[in-house]
Amino acid sequence: MCDTFHLPSGDQRFFGKNSDRNPREVQVVRLIARRNPSESAVVGGRRLCVPDAGYALVLSCPTWMEGAEMGINEKGVAIGNEAVFSKFPAAPDGVLGMDFLKAALMAAGSATEARDALIALTEGHEQGGNGALKGKLVYDNSYLISGFDGAYILETAGKRWAWRELDGPAVISNSYTIQADYKRLDTASRKSIAPVNDRMACLDESDAGRIADKESWKAYVEKGFKPKLMARLSAGDARRAAIEPALLAAADSGGRQAAFSVLRAHGLSDPDTPGKGRNVCCHDRDLWGNASTASMLVERGTDPTRFVAWFTGASYPCSNLFKPILFDGGFKILWDGFDTDGEAYWKGRRESLRTVAANPAAGDARAADLSAAQDSVGAIVDALDAGADGKALAAAKADISQLVANWDKLAASSR
Repeated sequence: MCDTFHLPSGDQRFFGKNSDRNPREVQVVRLIARRNPSESAVVGGRRLCVPDAGYALVLSCPTWMEGAEMGINEKGVAIGNEAVFSKFPAAPDGVLGMDFLKAALMAAGSATEARDALIALTEGHEQGGNGALKGKLVYDNSYLISGFDGAYILETAGKRWAWRELDGPAVISNSYTIQADYKRLDTASRKSIAPVNDRMACLDESDAGRIADKESWKAYVEKGFKPKLMARLSAGDARRAAIEPALLAAADSGGRQAAFSVLRAHGLSDPDTPGKGRNVCCHDRDLWGNASTASMLVERGTDPTRFVAWFTGASYPCSNLFKPILFDGGFKILWDGFDTDGEAYWKGRRESLRTVAANPAAGDARAADLSAAQDSVGAIVDALDAGADGKALAAAKADISQLVANWDKLAASSR
């Protein structure tokens, strides 16, 4: 299953996700150009109830899917979703959460707008659909949304929802996380677990006039045998408990390497079961048979007109360099191996890393070399001035491409 995190550290804000899916399910990077705005976002031929503002997008998508596992738009809004399971059944023929994610990025110029767009989509359409390449997996969705204006966790169950704003490191991992710390709820959920006097407007869940104590959203939506079983099988609570200390350590360390290290981690310690490590970088042997088939890190500073989206374009972040897409007046790909919506690189890297696929320790053995190579790539990006001209960008792209080629050859030689 997947993990998505928000990591503020000094003046930097990182958003990260590993997408864990069928190991043979190709995932590609798609660049969606700016478009003329329209009244409705259209995803997979379906007209959805939010506008399309025409923003350019960078998306990470399984090839069979119109929506995205994770992505960012030109305003610096990033979203990742997670499968969650509630007592309110998702619709077998409903809209995938990944389609909602893409539509929200098409619509939203800020994290707040993206949150509200996802709420509108949740209330305006039946969510669900089959999210699996093989077999059938129908689920509700949780989202981690971040932008220059802040970050949120939004959790949904059928047409119900809850959200809270983030003020520090946080992670979502295939189970509900919001308890009584929600800021807002949908009307039906409020009546059930946070009722207020009928005369109160209840602009948020801290308003006066509450009839009773607030109850836990997580306990409310996960009530019942099947939701509890699915949450246990997905190990969402355990993974989150293992990742949270790693995020706090990364926040203290600072810098992109600390953020990359979380996505590349194996064997993180779960406080409740210290003898059992939890992998964020997932290899081909978890309970669901999944692997981390794509990874993304968004790096923001204080300038809202400039940021970097880092993608592996391949499985197993423990054994692959993150390659940069710089936003500076437009998305600029700084690696000549990007074949947007193409499969060749992804398939080639999976073939060359067959040993790593079944053996995370093989990736760990090269960790120091990988970090050094990643530092070299980062130094080239950092050296680019704002508004760098075509010549400077071309030189940076050539240097980064050579570093990636060298690393890929080295990693393949250790099969």
